[in-house]
Amino acid sequence: MYRISKDPDGVILICHDCPHVEHIDAFDESVGSRRTQAARAMQAHSRDEHGAGSVLKPVPKDDSLMAHPD
Repeated sequence: MYRISKDPDGVILICHDCPHVEHIDAFDESVGSRRTQAARAMQAHSRDEHGAGSVLKPVPKDDSLMAHPD
């Protein structure tokens, strides 16, 4: 999906499929980890531009597996 590299401006995430780049320092640290925000932005880019989905599959909720008090 992307690789992590360094340039003169700091740490960047580079898309494997195109020249798209996310600069970690461009994100606001007051709303959370810059690295996490950049990774989410790159995931959104991959999904929107390249049709790449998450490698994780959602687990369906099965209420029958939960213990119910009698």
